[in-house]
Formats: sequence, C-alpha cells, structure tokens
Amino acid sequence: FTPLPDIKEEESLASNGFIEALKYTQLQWAVIAQFFYVGAQVCVGSFFLVFAVTAVGLSDKEAATYTAFYGAAFMIGRFAGTFFMKYIEPVKLLAIYSIINIILAFIAIYGKGMMTIYSLIGIAFFMSIMFPTIFALGIKGLGNATKSASSLIIMSIVGGALLPPVLGIVADKTGSIQNGYFIPLVCFIVVLLFALKMRTIKNESSH
Repeated sequence: FTPLPDIKEEESLASNGFIEALKYTQLQWAVIAQFFYVGAQVCVGSFFLVFAVTAVGLSDKEAATYTAFYGAAFMIGRFAGTFFMKYIEPVKLLAIYSIINIILAFIAIYGKGMMTIYSLIGIAFFMSIMFPTIFALGIKGLGNATKSASSLIIMSIVGGALLPPVLGIVADKTGSIQNGYFIPLVCFIVVLLFALKMRTIKNESSH
C-alpha cells in the first residue's frame, strides 16, 4: 500500500521552490519581461482589426486581409529569428528586435495611413522570437531551480489578460486607438531593459 501524497506538503514544497527560484535576478527580470511581452503581443494582435478600421479607415474586408499578413509576419519572423540566432547571440538579437519594435510602436502611434499598418505588421515579425528567448534566458543555468523557474515564467503570461484592457481604457480616454499603443511601447521598453540586464549578468559572470 502506497500512501497518498500530502497535498499540503506538496504545496509547501512548491512554494519553497518558487521562493528559492526567485532569488535569481535573471528569473525576476524574466518574469517581469514575459508579463509585459505577452501583454504587448495580445494588445497588438487583438486590437489590430479595430486599429485598421478606426485609425486607417480600411473596410472590414481589407482589415481582415492585413490581419492575415500580420499572422504570416509573426510566423515568418519566428523562422527568421531562429536562423539569425546562428550568427547573433540571443540576448543581443532580443535587444535589437526590442529597439526596432519601440521605433515601430512610435510610428503606429504618431504615423498616418498605411504606414501605421505596416508598422504593426513589422512589430509582429520582430516580436515573434521574444517569448522563447525570454524564457530560455530566464531559466538558463538555474539547475535544480529550473522547474520552479519555468512555472513562474509561464504564470507571467497573465499579462496577456491584464494589459489589453489598459490599452482600451487609454484609447477610450484619449479618443484615439493609436494612443492606446503606448501600452505595447512601454512593454517593448521593458523587454529591452531585460535584454540589457541579461547582458550585464553575463558579463559579470564571465569575469
């Protein structure tokens, strides 16, 4: 007869595992970065149709066509990013892509006409590598804490549920969907800060 595991004991062990994992600075930053990245991804994607119709004046049919281009750009970006990582270290590529997306977000906010649509499609391309890259950098070298660290980073995807309503509130309060894209802009700044922090940690550990 094998006794059933004590649920409270398992919960206690899991809790202790999370606490131990969170002692790592890289994981703390990864959880924050993933929260904001997923928030940005959902914000940009879920409001794309509304943006195309209200800010650019496209018909629903035209907007749907560009939404398909948006999805294709994300998929192609994932393959392209994997290729580029053979020649550029992931943390550096993440920083470069973050900077590009910050610029594209500014264009989406302040630009006019189709330029803004193309900028959003560009954002899809350049944010495609962010989730797996943040995840991999966050758990790298954590040893026994890897399992707990992975769970914490996955939990941080709650940003995808919390940030889109904030974009909607900003858009409603200012009367412009374009202003709402300040939310993804801030998110990409956080991802850039994460990449820079990871580079600092790597340099410190190599000395």
